[in-house]
Amino acid sequence: MADLNEGAGTGTVSRAMHLLTFLADSSGPVTVKQVVEYLKVPPSTAHRLLNLLATEGFVEIAGNGLYGVGSRFYRVAALVSRNMTPVSIAQPIIEQLAAKYNETVLMGQYLAAERAMMFSVRADGSQKLTYQIDLHRPLSLYWGASGKSILAFLPEEVIEAVLSNEGHSPATGEPPPTLEEGLSALRAVRERGWAVSDSQKLPGARGVAAPIFGPSGVMGCLCLTSPRERLPKTGVEAIGLDVMQKAREISSLLGARP
Repeated sequence: MADLNEGAGTGTVSRAMHLLTFLADSSGPVTVKQVVEYLKVPPSTAHRLLNLLATEGFVEIAGNGLYGVGSRFYRVAALVSRNMTPVSIAQPIIEQLAAKYNETVLMGQYLAAERAMMFSVRADGSQKLTYQIDLHRPLSLYWGASGKSILAFLPEEVIEAVLSNEGHSPATGEPPPTLEEGLSALRAVRERGWAVSDSQKLPGARGVAAPIFGPSGVMGCLCLTSPRERLPKTGVEAIGLDVMQKAREISSLLGARP
């Protein structure tokens, strides 16, 4: 996650917002020293901010010099989250990416029980696809950039179980990889942070995808798909980095830890 202090203002409201974000990201109560280091302010300023937020109920004084999230902060967070879903959070970013490249961008969702994934959200550019994409239909976790970008970040035992039961490519009929080949391909995705594929899940398609994380780990992916002739390999690297950055942005909004 990016440093939340980058570009932060020096006013009380700005510092208070960054302090609340710091408390939300922390695994438990924090000390004044930690607040000082995070906000880069004098101890007197840190004390003043903590006490001000404690007075309003947004910070709880836990004793022994520790400060945590207050009951009013919990209430506000609950009210906001009640009206927000991963879809509503991701939709503006998906639309922005689709408009930038004038191509179709999708959000994939990991289906743990089925050991599969499905596309749940999409935004289209003005250029039409030459193949059909169905939403809410279980799809392979190995074939295609979307599946690989999720599978690469799942626990090892899940990866091995998926690879051991994988069928042929739904687009080309290519036989499934050996366990060693599959693990090698997924290792490369983990190291790079995003995946690319050609006609593995959909005929004639080239996909670029990156994982989306939630508080408990990988929960889906962000995928840009286009006919191969419109997405030359020379441009894939820049798109992959852009898709990865947007996926990280969504992950941060969904509460993923750095």
